[in-house]
Amino acid sequence: MYMSVKVLLLFYVLIREASFAVSQNCLAKELEPDMVVCVCNETYCDVLEPVKQLPPTQYAVYTSNIAGERFSKTIASFTRPMIYTNCTVPDSDKICEHNVHADYILCSQKQKKNLHESIDAKKVEKKIYINPKARFQEIFGFGGAFTDSTGINIKNMSPELQEYIMRSYFSDEGLEYNLGRVPMGGTDFSNHYYSYIDSDEEDLNCIDPQLRQMQLAPEDFEYKIPLIQEAIKLAKDLKLITSTWTIPKAFKENNLYRGSMGFVIDDLYQLLADYYVKFLDLYLKYGISFWGISTGNKPFLAMAEFAGIPAIFWFPDDLGLWIRENLGPTIRKSAFKNIKILTLDDQRPLLEILPKVLANPKTLDYIDGIALQFYFDFANNTYLLEKTHKQYPNKFMLSVEAAVGTKYTGAAKMGDWTNAELYATDIIQDFNHWVTGWIDWNMVLDTKGGPTLSDPLISPVTSNITEFYKEPQYYALAHFSKFITRGSFRIYSSQCDADNLVQQSAFQRPDGGIVVVILNRNDFPVKRTLINCGKSDIKLSLSARSITTVIYW
Repeated sequence: MYMSVKVLLLFYVLIREASFAVSQNCLAKELEPDMVVCVCNETYCDVLEPVKQLPPTQYAVYTSNIAGERFSKTIASFTRPMIYTNCTVPDSDKICEHNVHADYILCSQKQKKNLHESIDAKKVEKKIYINPKARFQEIFGFGGAFTDSTGINIKNMSPELQEYIMRSYFSDEGLEYNLGRVPMGGTDFSNHYYSYIDSDEEDLNCIDPQLRQMQLAPEDFEYKIPLIQEAIKLAKDLKLITSTWTIPKAFKENNLYRGSMGFVIDDLYQLLADYYVKFLDLYLKYGISFWGISTGNKPFLAMAEFAGIPAIFWFPDDLGLWIRENLGPTIRKSAFKNIKILTLDDQRPLLEILPKVLANPKTLDYIDGIALQFYFDFANNTYLLEKTHKQYPNKFMLSVEAAVGTKYTGAAKMGDWTNAELYATDIIQDFNHWVTGWIDWNMVLDTKGGPTLSDPLISPVTSNITEFYKEPQYYALAHFSKFITRGSFRIYSSQCDADNLVQQSAFQRPDGGIVVVILNRNDFPVKRTLINCGKSDIKLSLSARSITTVIYW
């Protein structure tokens, strides 16, 4: 009897500790009115509990908002039996509206406009229609970049805080990142310019065609490789991609690391392809392999020197030539022949010139995907995503860089909820137009937005050495990354009477779960009813300036 009681007490303690480990909430710090960060120190850090499957009679609602709620969770029960079982996939140019006399009917864009003009957004309970039978692209996942600045800031903190940060990003108590971007050499978020062949005496006549001088930099061993190795331990099937910002100065016509019309010397196209492959080989020696490689960061914006950003400039047809004559064949004949090759790696409007890069069918054959960046993403250019998907339906699109605080997104402040809205808006836009995954830029910056050789930014985690702060965009990411697991598919969702300030995207997970993420940018609460084929309605009250995730099975 004594042993049984002791075992029961021990079991109770373990259960209590386990419960505490997954239920710690945000330790809020208000920097200014409506500007809240969550504080993590050596003894406390909030966690995001792993998502667990609910019985089919229940659904969960997670909310974050400008008022300071961070990932608050409620569980509710469906109140009516399953209905709307005779669902059909709507035409692509129409949207779905429920009618009490039928499972689904279609309403035209004209009807949508009339509904929008006649409804008071503050009073009327509008509808969001979900149809899991209409599937679109598969989702690869979410992630961030292992920049030098991220590594510097993490290394400056105590071992306890370092562990908290890594778990906050890669464990099932955090964002559950499963993608990572690794710079090949230095970036604007390094503390100096560098490549893997550095010398003040670099000269074309001294270049070694065997790349015997090429070696990894101290930054790789101090700031990148250790964090990547730790992330691999924590994450579920972490997939890495790499991009170059710049290359050895002697490979460029301007002999500079910065952009400034820095073309690759024609005679060194093959050597540059060899440089890429050797980088993959050098990292493999430390147990790090790459899922993808891009043809280079911002190759078309590099014509100008944007605040000191290191870069290589390409004309579209020259980039296409290098891909088909050098990079593509070199990679496909190497030990890394199965790696995914991505091109563009630039802004959404520059999709207009992608056909010039891929004009030759041989170039197109070597390309697996199209890498996109966030800084010029607007609602009025999402048609470019649709157009690109139609042009290249077998090539995936992946968003590989995003940040707030640039001259393009507008100056940002720590704790500003607008930063979360910028991220959520872009993710919803991207996913609703065929993008397959979303990778953030720096994971950790200091309170000055660096260290950087360029403009300061605000990352999802801000380091203050003795503690760190989870910014609003950290939780915006969580509303997607915690729920939309790799292998999920985007599914049909629409609002017949929608307004531009309430947006949504819906997904079906590999385990059958349905995920709906809704952004409300109104300064007042709004009501929405989810109408899903095979389920009863879910009535939601979306708080002002909020992100809401609904999940059910």
